[in-house]
Amino acid sequence: MANALAEEARTMTDAQLGEAINEAYREVFNLQFQIGTRQLQNPMAMRAARRQVARLRTILRERQLAEAAGAPLAPIGRTADRADREETEDVDNTAESTGPSGADSASEEA
Repeated sequence: MANALAEEARTMTDAQLGEAINEAYREVFNLQFQIGTRQLQNPMAMRAARRQVARLRTILRERQLAEAAGAPLAPIGRTADRADREETEDVDNTAESTGPSGADSASEEA
């Protein structure tokens, strides 16, 4: 069973994910402060906040490992943009592979 918070985080870009991690850390800090001053109403909030930090950092790490392996994970919400870029790159690569340089190198080898 997939976690709704994780699915939402996977649709974020890397910059948005970084901001979400910073916000989650701020929430943990604020909850720790509330614990120290005995103002925390819901003790389970701390557990949820720590888990959110771990969830976000795990998703970020998955992307880093995938990029290092050579198969970067795009945010789920950005797959259409990625497909458009790949089509554009295919057109550019086709134009570069054909041309006078290919014919010249074949005649030089002979």
